[in-house]
Amino acid sequence: MSRENVEIVRRFVEAYNGRDFEGIIELMDPTFEFRSRFVGIESVHRASEGFPYTYFTMLDEAYDRFEVVLSEYIDAGAAVLAAGHAEWRGKASGAQGETPVLPAFWLRARRVFRAETFTDRAEALEAVGLSE
Repeated sequence: MSRENVEIVRRFVEAYNGRDFEGIIELMDPTFEFRSRFVGIESVHRASEGFPYTYFTMLDEAYDRFEVVLSEYIDAGAAVLAAGHAEWRGKASGAQGETPVLPAFWLRARRVFRAETFTDRAEALEAVGLSE
C-alpha cells in the first residue's frame, strides 16, 4: 500500500471534517473535481468554481452535522478507496443517521485531483480499477 497516498487521503478527510479550507486547498490539485452524492443528486464541485467554499456552503445548508468516519483504506495505485460511513443530522428535519460511504480519491504529484463518493462497494471498486 502506498503509505504516502493513504496519508494524504487521511489528511484530506481530516481537513474535510474540520472544515479546514486551507488544509483542503493545500492537498488538492488546481484541477480538482469532486462528485458528491450528499449535496444534491450527483452534484459536481470543482476547484475552479470555488471548492471547498461553495460545497461546504451547500452542505451546511442541508445538514447541522456531517462527518465522514473511515475505517479502511485500499490502495489502487494512483487512487485510494476508503470505506466507512457518514454521520449526519438534517438541518430542516432534525433526522439523523449513518450512511455507508466509500469515497475514492485519485492522486498525482502528491495532490488529490479527483474525488467521488460511492455507497455501493462493487461500484466503488470498479471505479478505481479493482474488483471484489
